[in-house]
Amino acid sequence: MGHTLLLVMAVFLISCGSGGKKEVKEASAESALIEVSITGMTCTGCENTIQTNLAKVPGIISVKASHTLGNAMVEYEPAKVDTAKIKEVVDGLGYNAVKVMTRQAE
Repeated sequence: MGHTLLLVMAVFLISCGSGGKKEVKEASAESALIEVSITGMTCTGCENTIQTNLAKVPGIISVKASHTLGNAMVEYEPAKVDTAKIKEVVDGLGYNAVKVMTRQAE
């Protein structure tokens, strides 16, 4: 029974480790990065609200919002979602996406 448990754990670790990396590489090749200037964020709760809701939108890969900087860095797939939709979601949450700027991936 001990050998079976070790085998199951090994298969799990191998499949988790390789699958995630492959998906990220494929998504990055087809992604764009924007900085969205946002007014109305006052705390980490605001950051979390923006991050959580944008992450639900198909085509959004990652979101990092900052109330201190007044922005959100959004990596997305232009074939699946456009910047107008991203602005619409932010505005619909009660914030104001005032400017969208294209950024180079780091």
